[in-house]
Amino acid sequence: MEALERLREIDGQAKLVRHIAGVLGWDQETYMPPAAIEERGDQLAFLEALAHDKQTSPEIGELLAALGSTKENPGGDASLGAVERAYLRVLRRGYDQATKIPTELVAEMAKATSLSQAAWVKARKENDFPAFAQHLQKMLDFNKRIAAYLDPAKKPYDVLLDNFEEGATEEGIAAVFKPLRDELVALMAKIRSRPQVDDSALHRHCPEAAQAEASAYLMKLLSYDLERGRLDKAAHPFTTGIGDDDVRITTRYMEDFFPSSAFSTIHEGGHALYELGIDPAPGYKRTSLAEAASMAVHESQSRLWENMVGRSLGFWKNHLPAFKQYLKPSLDDLGLEGFYKAINKVEPSLIRVEADEVTYSLHVILRFELEAALMSGKLLVADLPGAWNEGMQKLLGVTPPSDDKGCLQDIHWSMGAIGYFPSYALGNLYGAQLWDAMKDQGLDPAAAVEKDELPTILAWLRANVHKPGAMYKPGELIQRVSGKPLDASHFVRYLNQKYAGVYGF
Repeated sequence: MEALERLREIDGQAKLVRHIAGVLGWDQETYMPPAAIEERGDQLAFLEALAHDKQTSPEIGELLAALGSTKENPGGDASLGAVERAYLRVLRRGYDQATKIPTELVAEMAKATSLSQAAWVKARKENDFPAFAQHLQKMLDFNKRIAAYLDPAKKPYDVLLDNFEEGATEEGIAAVFKPLRDELVALMAKIRSRPQVDDSALHRHCPEAAQAEASAYLMKLLSYDLERGRLDKAAHPFTTGIGDDDVRITTRYMEDFFPSSAFSTIHEGGHALYELGIDPAPGYKRTSLAEAASMAVHESQSRLWENMVGRSLGFWKNHLPAFKQYLKPSLDDLGLEGFYKAINKVEPSLIRVEADEVTYSLHVILRFELEAALMSGKLLVADLPGAWNEGMQKLLGVTPPSDDKGCLQDIHWSMGAIGYFPSYALGNLYGAQLWDAMKDQGLDPAAAVEKDELPTILAWLRANVHKPGAMYKPGELIQRVSGKPLDASHFVRYLNQKYAGVYGF
């Protein structure tokens, strides 16, 4: 069908431009010399504007119409196949959104974002929130302008949430987070009633070079193909897909806390495995269909591999001896049970990316509440540090001693990614439900981990989650795979069972 072929061609060109921009963005976070930031901002702005022009070409609208795709019927003519209808639905959504936003605004925000990220890196290093505040305000203002273009009838924050998790609203997420928070608080109370785990061995000195070798070992265990990716270090670990066969990850090395690099590598590796496994149908690579179902589904993959696999007893039963060799002599005297309990210690802490499974979602709930308040105007940027510290004390019982360990710790707001944070906690819920779906379908993932058969888990995820890409909305995907809508009880049950074993209650 000529119209469909032409749509895929234009869509592919836009994605190529974004892949090129991805290379520059990755370079900025890893190897770019600091003085290059001004022109890098111009380069990224140019590419974002070019991609936006491709994505908003009037020809796309004409081709969509010719195939019967409208706002009311995005999938087009009923005679088309399921893959084609899914593609038209995804492309229609992207086209309708993109055509509402002026190209000039896209370019302006791209440059501001590049400068904002550089300012955040510097401010975080120097613990200087006021130096970053003006950039955060710009990111908020840009997002408000974009939300107004996309849907002026909706709350701006609802529009942004929908960008990351189609159909999500502040009210809907709050309805999920409230009972989840109550369950987590109850579990924490049980844990506090038991003797605390000793994790002092995790803070022994481990040179960066040794941790890098250990990270390479972990990537191999995950079947992360280094012919199609690579590992580098960055201020904040991230994954970037810059080609069908080029999905790169980063980690960060803390010589007095090696789990930061180990579990960041597994986490980002989980993201990469998802992107490398997307292959919806012949002819749809490098199109809008060859993308994640949502950011929460994306996070389900990283959280599943990091925690349900990477922090399990079965995983380390097989791999602790080799891991100790990489970090020798730091862990020589540590046995399996001690190591397992140490990496699963539950204790309220300051840093989200280093938080345990039980308290992690509370970090996310705080960010969700804060960015909602920032977007509504109920919270001013200047008051963010104080509100952050107050929220940390209320939810976790700890107060950051400085902003670099508080409101400056995450990169997301500097990138303008407002509305992303809920994806992390939702990802925990999706991951646990997928884990149970494996069991229901005859694959016991815990047993597979203990037997060192990780490829069987990857194969199941590839077939059921990765390969379809954006064929299904996130709610549809979890319904198809598990037979039921998203249900937090899978995650709550998993946590209670696991930590009853760790803490003996």
